[in-house]
Amino acid sequence: MSQWYQMDFPDPSSEPARMLYCYHDTVLVIVMMVLFGVGWFLILVLVAPFMKGLVNRDITNSDKLEVAWTLLPSFFLVAIGSSSLLNLYEMEVGDNVGYNVSVTGHQWYWEYNYILDLDEFTKDSDYIYFSLMK
Repeated sequence: MSQWYQMDFPDPSSEPARMLYCYHDTVLVIVMMVLFGVGWFLILVLVAPFMKGLVNRDITNSDKLEVAWTLLPSFFLVAIGSSSLLNLYEMEVGDNVGYNVSVTGHQWYWEYNYILDLDEFTKDSDYIYFSLMK
């Protein structure tokens, strides 16, 4: 259950929600690794003028370095993209839905529209009202 002071996601109650929760954590770990790596190299470059021999600034052409900084981010992007597509495939509900809900967010409120196929229900308005209340 969500609380107003909650700093994390609520507990997942379905399998797609659990998969999205794990996807969020995985992407967060990858982003933190990338930020740590970039920050480490930034510190090395900024500290290098004060420490002789720490960074070799004479490298003008390195095929191995270019292949490495091209392939490493592509592996991260493929891992994130394949996981995201798997989640998207699992969340697709198809044609087995009871009713559709259209939600529109306005600046100060939410608007909910329940889209019903009235041919499935009887003409009794109480039946439609009580079936929506479930």
